[in-house]
Amino acid sequence: MPILDGSASALIDSYNRGAKGPGYNQTAEEVYRVRRSLGDPLSPQFEGAILDGLMGFGMGITIKGGRTALYPRLRICLDAVRRSKALDQFRNCCLSSIDLGSAGNAITTAYDCLALAGTLHPTDQSHVGATKTLHWLFPELFLIVDGNVARAYRTHYGVRFSNTTQPGYSSEKYLACLQEAQKEIKLFGVESFRQLEPMTPVARIFDKLSFVVGQRIAKAEKKQTSVAFAPRMLT
Repeated sequence: MPILDGSASALIDSYNRGAKGPGYNQTAEEVYRVRRSLGDPLSPQFEGAILDGLMGFGMGITIKGGRTALYPRLRICLDAVRRSKALDQFRNCCLSSIDLGSAGNAITTAYDCLALAGTLHPTDQSHVGATKTLHWLFPELFLIVDGNVARAYRTHYGVRFSNTTQPGYSSEKYLACLQEAQKEIKLFGVESFRQLEPMTPVARIFDKLSFVVGQRIAKAEKKQTSVAFAPRMLT
């Protein structure tokens, strides 16, 4: 069941007008601006902008100590990513055209460098933070996957996320999300997809769509649950 259809533009507009949309957009645009000015997203000079992006997208809530605690952990993680060279091949890649079959091992390696317990978070796994970091590094390629987005992929594509607060993220499921998004973009038409929001990176456009779809699914499920457990009038 596709996400991309005749309502795609309306979904993006809903995201942009939503409670968090304007703030998220402002944060993203600033990270992209710094990235363009530096040229090399894997440069240590870009780490500060990545940190700004993570904080602007809510990572300060999950990391006790906020920015001060997260920055040294981010630097260690990015050093590990650079040493692994897992991301070197992705400098000019786009989600709409990359061969995900041959790139899969490198993607899951980079994801695990950022997501496993003791990396971005001192004790817990940090899967959402990993996808946000990957996105800031290569925004044309990497999706951000949070609870709303995972719900959309579970419902529309059958990606095996759980319908729980912790959906059971993994590098393999993340790769599956990239594959499903790529299929949709190609079926929709790459140029038509870009024209949905021409100045926005491809992966970010798809994130906006799936985020809103996931929110709407959550509201519908909550409504169904409320109706199912509502007290019935005696007659």
